[in-house]
Amino acid sequence: MAREKTIMELQDILKRLKAGHTIKQINRETGTHRGVIRKLKNIALQNDWIKKDEPLPTEKQLHDTYYGETKTTSHVLDTFHDELVEYHKSDVSYIVMHQLLKGRTTVSESTLRRYVQTRIEPGIPRAIVQRQREMSVMEVDFGRLGVVYDPREKRNRVAYVFSARLRYSALAYRDIVYDQKQETFWECNIRAFEHFGGVPVRVVPDNLKAAVVKASFTDPVVNRGFHDLAMHYGFLIDPCLPYHPRHKGGVENDIKYVKRNFYAAFRMRERHKGREIPFADDIIPALREWERDIANVRILREMGATPLELFESEFPSLLPLPADRFDPFVWAKATVRESGRIHFDLSRYSVPERYIGKEVLVAANTRKIRVFFDHELIAEHQRAKKPHENIDNPDHLGARARAYLDYTRENLLKRARVIGEAVYELSSLVLSDPAVARERYVHGLITLAGKYGSSRVDAACRRALDFDAPRYDVVKRILENNLDATARTSPVDSHGQCLFTFARKPGYFAASSHTMEEQA
Repeated sequence: MAREKTIMELQDILKRLKAGHTIKQINRETGTHRGVIRKLKNIALQNDWIKKDEPLPTEKQLHDTYYGETKTTSHVLDTFHDELVEYHKSDVSYIVMHQLLKGRTTVSESTLRRYVQTRIEPGIPRAIVQRQREMSVMEVDFGRLGVVYDPREKRNRVAYVFSARLRYSALAYRDIVYDQKQETFWECNIRAFEHFGGVPVRVVPDNLKAAVVKASFTDPVVNRGFHDLAMHYGFLIDPCLPYHPRHKGGVENDIKYVKRNFYAAFRMRERHKGREIPFADDIIPALREWERDIANVRILREMGATPLELFESEFPSLLPLPADRFDPFVWAKATVRESGRIHFDLSRYSVPERYIGKEVLVAANTRKIRVFFDHELIAEHQRAKKPHENIDNPDHLGARARAYLDYTRENLLKRARVIGEAVYELSSLVLSDPAVARERYVHGLITLAGKYGSSRVDAACRRALDFDAPRYDVVKRILENNLDATARTSPVDSHGQCLFTFARKPGYFAASSHTMEEQA
């Protein structure tokens, strides 16, 4: 397409026509197409511009007359031109415009979009307010670099660049990562604060899920983990509006700068080494060298200084770093299972039994895990040290579950000792059977204490031991017949062995204890 002639070029042609030059001569001397010269000559003849006594037209007259005659082809949407202008001024989307014209025209949405973009938008210039370089504002974002080879994992991986750029000084902390997970995003922000030696007052993230769960113009739902990070370091989260990348244009440009300047040169050097896919271990050292030698010492045209020089004046506006480093919490949703536990990161943690079937929020860092229901903390545990571990709090269990977990030999003996020593001694004898599991009998002895009292059960167990009958049914009959309160009447020997009433006294059959008459 031929370049549009400027007004000065048209004035020069008009002067030549007024001086009597022919179209062929003007074409040869100026290189202007003969059709343009012929058109301008016809306009000049109609307006008497080439008469000797008539003055030349002003630039506006020449422009309006020459270009005003340029006819545009008609369009089916010309009928709705004024209506579409009003819609455009009111920021009505193309989809809504198409819906409003539905039934009155058959054009597609893409045709309407092109019409507005080519015939309406150019005639409605939009003024923009150039944002001043604010101090203590940090813009953060991820950008995809490309595929690199990771020698540790022995595979190709997609590398991303993280950029945290200060809006005033344009000084940036950059890192190379291999995912955009929450933990990676938080760790990169923390490293940026430590790199700058302070915390910006405001942080402007993109609408990525690691920072802002739901993009909104008026009420962004900020990621809970990022909110905890902001509370710890004291900065304000100021997410940019959705579909408005210019709200963080500085960091967007920085990512482009890294891709086109650093990474492009880095890849070419790697190719010269015979590596079509760069090595991951070489990127960070090369990036730091590029920052030191190029990025941080370049002169910013708008400011007339380097990022490092501007940072010296911006540093006092940063907030001080807190005393302790933030240990990020990972937030997730979980449902309480029938076992009274939640499953998180391949381990299981108990919560109060009444929350079974409820959906809860889980917050976990490297040290502990917290569980919330309706913004209320309902459980807190130490983080499991290995996968598939059960972390339980006995207070979370119901009566039945607690009794089930207590149904072990060790716990039964502990409870038996609390009732009495005789109960403990009899329980130990019962449980010493190597062939038969008798925990049920011991549990029965313990439950007798609730009906008869600890002292009576202990006395009954002592009586059963004295008669060498360490059994649950014996103890129960002793209690039912009130024999625990009956004194023992049977004689005992020096060893404590009971002697029955029909037994003869010791030494009865000795010869010295009987006379000859008795023997006769």
